[in-house]
Amino acid sequence: MKKIFILFLVSIICTGCVQINSIDNYDIIIDTIISSKKTVNTSSMGYKYYLPIGVSKVYDKDYNQKLKIDNIDIYMYVDTVSYYYRNSLNFNDEDESSYYYRRINNAEKIGYIKITEEEDNKYFMKAVYNYAKIECYVPETKIEDILSITMIILDSIDYNDNLIEKILQDEYFSSVDKEYKINKPDDTESKFSEYLSEYVQEEESIIPDLPEY
Repeated sequence: MKKIFILFLVSIICTGCVQINSIDNYDIIIDTIISSKKTVNTSSMGYKYYLPIGVSKVYDKDYNQKLKIDNIDIYMYVDTVSYYYRNSLNFNDEDESSYYYRRINNAEKIGYIKITEEEDNKYFMKAVYNYAKIECYVPETKIEDILSITMIILDSIDYNDNLIEKILQDEYFSSVDKEYKINKPDDTESKFSEYLSEYVQEEESIIPDLPEY
């Protein structure tokens, strides 16, 4: 039944035939998606995930991805470093003035959704969940559609521990004397920044002593 609902949800997103748009539905969308069976159809560096029909990938580099549906740009960052070290999520974004805020706790997958009202009837959606983050600007009439897409993608992320460890080791050896940085996409509209600040870092280096066996 839940799988059928997800397929129905995706079909609504793709066809645009139904607009429900109510804050009461946001919790239903989130709860239904995180409790449903997961599948994947897209691979990236150290992880794979499900990209819903109708969503196109226009940029994929250094754990940064830019997705697009209709005229809405969706920015995603997958923090494999924090996943590998199981860093704790820093819940510092709760704001009573938010249009919508919800913490999510689904076994080992934790995070939150925050939606704030911006100018010109636009809303800024920030979803931090399952060691990844999605941010985008969305009109009010599309909030439910984009929330559904966001949660389907983030909840479906499946990490490859062995590959991530190898990637981190390779990066360690190639940049021992360099500062470890992540470049953000060049987009003036995006608030997609300070990626690692979502997670509580340990006092030692982000990549400590990986070469030890």
